[in-house]
Amino acid sequence: MQAFWDINDQFTLTSGIFFYDATIDQRGDFYSSVTQNQRRMVDARSYDPSIAVGPAGSATLADLGLTIPVGTPVSALLGAQPGGVTLFSAKEGCQTANAGPTCSRNFSAENSLEALKLENAGRNDNLLIGLWQGDDGTNSALNVINGPNTIGTDLLYATQTEREAFAAYSQGVWTLSESFALTMGIRFARDEVTAEENVWRYVEDFDTGQFLARIITDDFIQPIKTVTTNALYQYNAANGGFQMDENDNIVLDAHGQPIPTDLVVNGGIPFAVSAYRPFERTDEKVTGRINLDWDINDDVLLYFSVTSGFRSGGYNLAFFSNTADYDPEELVAYEIGYKTRFMNETLQINGSFYLYDYDNIHTVASEVTQLGDVSTSVLEAAGAEIYGIETEALWLATDHWTLGGNISFTPSEYTADLLVLDPARSDTPRSLFPSQNDNRYNIDGNQLLQVPELKFTTYSTYSFPLEGGAALDLSGVYSWTDEVYFSPFENDREKAEAYGRLDLRATWTNPARNVIVTGFVNNVLDDIAVLQVLRHGEGEHFRQTAGVTSPRLWGMELTYLMGAY
Repeated sequence: MQAFWDINDQFTLTSGIFFYDATIDQRGDFYSSVTQNQRRMVDARSYDPSIAVGPAGSATLADLGLTIPVGTPVSALLGAQPGGVTLFSAKEGCQTANAGPTCSRNFSAENSLEALKLENAGRNDNLLIGLWQGDDGTNSALNVINGPNTIGTDLLYATQTEREAFAAYSQGVWTLSESFALTMGIRFARDEVTAEENVWRYVEDFDTGQFLARIITDDFIQPIKTVTTNALYQYNAANGGFQMDENDNIVLDAHGQPIPTDLVVNGGIPFAVSAYRPFERTDEKVTGRINLDWDINDDVLLYFSVTSGFRSGGYNLAFFSNTADYDPEELVAYEIGYKTRFMNETLQINGSFYLYDYDNIHTVASEVTQLGDVSTSVLEAAGAEIYGIETEALWLATDHWTLGGNISFTPSEYTADLLVLDPARSDTPRSLFPSQNDNRYNIDGNQLLQVPELKFTTYSTYSFPLEGGAALDLSGVYSWTDEVYFSPFENDREKAEAYGRLDLRATWTNPARNVIVTGFVNNVLDDIAVLQVLRHGEGEHFRQTAGVTSPRLWGMELTYLMGAY
């Protein structure tokens, strides 16, 4: 809602208030394509109490950072729920009268996984472990809400973000003289965010094969020995993982090894986990603007402005990222610009010189999640600067021919230290360099993400008047974009090369101007550009995936106007 005030001939005021209320749900269901002969993800599993972890030292559930005592039966995995767990089991466990501190909102944001590990203080995601019950389609809790009935699900997630925003602002324009006008504005913004993330997944883990043990006594230290436990062997034998003969004996191959079936598991004992983290935050900020316009003459205007900007903080949802939240983004923008008209007002040239000085800037980076995967998260860089030179021109060359274009040069860099974990860097794999310090890189001085240094666009339109009032319009647009990086590390493997694009269009309009026929060719040069690069870590062999632009595309459009035009 806005109010416009003409106080007098020299002063005007615009004031307003703004309300925003939104709820965003994000849901996912990853399931396997299975048949009757591939039941590993579908069938419930049997957990014989005699199958236990051991026999020496202890076993570590690497992905979850948990240590299991020697001799723990797999049927009692850390107090696992015998009926299994589903997507919202961990959340439901927090909705009790005696819910623990990890159930409180923002506990996960205030206590990172690394910090809790150092203090041996547990986890921050209310993790529940359940025996694997399979997914044969009969349990609706293993389907995405309002989604299809799937079987063989191995990963579910659900996030929700509720945002309520309010802003009040006022801006006044004071005409100092015929040549000068001063604009000043102020804005108060308040954002309230309530969010949560839930995940459920199938896991095969526990060290149940060979591992190293060192026996220490009062008299001597024995050398490291390899100790073998047959818990995984027993598990597969009890669950149809090996071929059996008519006498229920395991069938061996020529090397004396069991012959596996489609039900075999080799990554460890299967189980399911459910995790839940709730959040809430309120961000408030007062920003302002001051601008001076100088009308040098009727055809030339110069302006000088300083503006502060603000974007509220938020949460890294769905990935259960180690960095759960991020604070608001703030900047101060300085700009000097001009607006001009020449050649009897048929040529217009506008431009500006600007500096964006970020005190805190949101930066997309990779980090390791609580579940051992690599997540894409928003992190905070303490400072960044963007310098810009931009100009645009529009020329009405004739009554029927229009030419135009724009160009911008925008160098940028991070201006403060930020050590970012890079688990997707193949020359320091985490299996060989487990210390995070070996995988962290300082991005100070690097180019900002997805900010090309140079861009330009040119376009032209020519209109042919036809008999009876019909018209034929021909137009073309050519644009060019410089290379950009999709990680803060400025690695060439995560860079999109520069590319150009030419689009052509022809439009015929009938004399009555209610029928429009258009033919077009987009990306005439068939130059395919990279729009996004996704980086993957050692678990996915450091592969990279990308989104690209569409290839050459041509087509026809027909428009009929039924009524006023």
